[in-house]
Amino acid sequence: MIELDGWVVLNFFTGLLLVLLWIFQKSASGMKTGRAYSALLFTTFLLLLAESIGHIGEAYPDRFLILAKIGYFLIFLLDPVDILIALNYVDSWMDQKDHMGRTVFRIEFIAFAAINMVMILLDQFTGLGLIYTFDGQVYTRGSLFMVRAVFMLIFIILLVVYVVLFKNHIPEQYRDSLILLPALSLAGAVVQIFFANLNTTYAGIAIGCLVLLFYVQSRDVNVDYLTGLLNRRGIDLKLDESIKNSVASGIAFPAIMMDVDHFKEINDKYGHQMGDKALQETAQALMEVFGSKAFIGRFGGDEFCVIPADLTNSEDVELKIDKIREEISRIRSELCVDVDMDISCGYLFFDPFRPVSRKDFQEKIDLRMYDEKQKHHILDRRKMQV
Repeated sequence: MIELDGWVVLNFFTGLLLVLLWIFQKSASGMKTGRAYSALLFTTFLLLLAESIGHIGEAYPDRFLILAKIGYFLIFLLDPVDILIALNYVDSWMDQKDHMGRTVFRIEFIAFAAINMVMILLDQFTGLGLIYTFDGQVYTRGSLFMVRAVFMLIFIILLVVYVVLFKNHIPEQYRDSLILLPALSLAGAVVQIFFANLNTTYAGIAIGCLVLLFYVQSRDVNVDYLTGLLNRRGIDLKLDESIKNSVASGIAFPAIMMDVDHFKEINDKYGHQMGDKALQETAQALMEVFGSKAFIGRFGGDEFCVIPADLTNSEDVELKIDKIREEISRIRSELCVDVDMDISCGYLFFDPFRPVSRKDFQEKIDLRMYDEKQKHHILDRRKMQV
């Protein structure tokens, strides 16, 4: 009977769990929260893989010592980055209140990750071996190894503190589940102190991600299942939030409504699968053009709504719309559809000194979009007559 080391079994099932979670999450990866979740899964899997090849290299130094050196280098270099990405994921669920207080925490985490990288790079390229080294073919801890390990533990504890301290900024239904992510990571780190050959920290993160998938990611009622963007409810909430912030700050903001021209023809001529693909490609183009700070949603059917970030005048908005039109033309070519695919757009800046309700604001933008759509239909009829 073949006996497997404990780390092999643990790493195999932890890696399998991370891959499955990434597959299940992929459909919602267009959202800010989805992207942060996917980044956490990817980084944890990368570190788990590095740890696995490091173990292999250490077990067979005559043939695979280079694997040990590569694996442990990646682990020591990127371990704090995983904590930073976990912080970023938790922060993606928080509102914009008390942003300065949370920024202090974020700066500390970024500083720790950056200082750690510099230390590891200098330690290895100068051959000092203060954190770790290879004495011939044997892996050896350096004199500062435990100092770094203590700091790692402190920052995992600080992640727990961060979630607890700012929990009121997280939607109530998700608080307990989000607290579990750093709590399980901390539990894994503590267990690893007693079982050095088992990297239970990554297993703790993976279990935390599993809890998040069931109780947070899959239950987010504000995500559109097809595109991974905000759905109608989600974009309404973001528009309410933007209006409230605009009135409080006195700063205007734009909102754009977009409709895919001749989308029904794509469905009728090429089938709903091609239509879904066209919507998904359009959603991806909107995310790339407007960036991660924008609020982007599928308003319904083939309509999209965008609340851009950092656009202060009409010229900037129209430049973005022109880029979207270029992307739609590219999508049409890539999908090879013989349909005059385009977009009709309407946009308006919210005036904080003459505020209106979200519903009235949306209706005004919708009318502008409808006017442009009518103009497009008139042009289409003229083309047919020619």
